[in-house]
Amino acid sequence: MSGAKVTTNRKEIQKWVESRGGCPARVKGTGGRGDPGILRIDYPGFSGVETLEPISWDQWFDAFEKNNLAFLYQDSVKGGSPSRFSKLVARDNVRSIGSGKAATPRRGGAAKRTAAKKSASTTRKTTRAAAARTSKRPAAKKRSAKKQASTKRPAAKRTSKKRSTSKR
Repeated sequence: MSGAKVTTNRKEIQKWVESRGGCPARVKGTGGRGDPGILRIDYPGFSGVETLEPISWDQWFDAFEKNNLAFLYQDSVKGGSPSRFSKLVARDNVRSIGSGKAATPRRGGAAKRTAAKKSASTTRKTTRAAAARTSKRPAAKKRSAKKQASTKRPAAKRTSKKRSTSKR
């Protein structure tokens, strides 16, 4: 994947989207009273037919500005063919917006929450593993006591339990 870029330039966003056959859209059932709701880019032939509703570029950009968003996108994939990857991100979570160079997302709230969940999950696993080790220790001691008892049996008893393998 080639590097991602970020912009807030209306002409650049519109040109990029339209060159890939996309159009501005909103998620049906969101927003109200002049607010279009959740913004998306819709591409013909994709799954947005039932969930997305086309809107004008003016409506889309008005909401884009009101919500202080930036457009994160990728020009081409590793092989060189055009990419359709794009994402709307909070401007506060992105560095170097005006440069058009590779964007470096900051660790925003969602990334921090994900990291915290992973940490908590690791802690729970570690605690469970420690509890399992603790609960196994008494059983291990019992087994070793049984082994000691079985080694103290007289040899005669052990041989008497053996069965002959020859046929009668």
